[in-house]
Amino acid sequence: TLGEDHPATLSTLNSVACALIRQERYSQAEVLFRNCWEVQKKAFGEDHPRTLNALNGMAVAVDGQGNHDKAVELLQGCWEDMKKKLGEEHPHSLECLYDLANALKNQGNHSKAEKLQRDCCELSEKTLGINHLQTLKYKKNLDSIITNMK
Repeated sequence: TLGEDHPATLSTLNSVACALIRQERYSQAEVLFRNCWEVQKKAFGEDHPRTLNALNGMAVAVDGQGNHDKAVELLQGCWEDMKKKLGEEHPHSLECLYDLANALKNQGNHSKAEKLQRDCCELSEKTLGINHLQTLKYKKNLDSIITNMK
């Protein structure tokens, strides 16, 4: 076997956890993301992009289980670390900002969610382009946040 800290093992665990998120099996996804996060912290360090991506996924799983306050806390820290490590325009940073805006929306903090999602859209347009699939996803989420505020 490759071992629990082998990049291929961690990549596979991450992929399975992402599939569980898409299936809305958040508690199972959280366990896998948490495992990835813990192993990656030891193997690569706390601020490595793989470690931060696992933390981001874990926070999304926490949010999906209704623990919005904890998700916001995790995502705010993750977003700050990603900005420092990767820059705010990096695609992983943008995805984290998108997830933070979603968690804030789920928490009921629509005005802050709207501001962060607007920032995400602007950064994505600048970096990826106005018609990029991620930019369009971020714009759709902004529309959803604005609709929920009415």
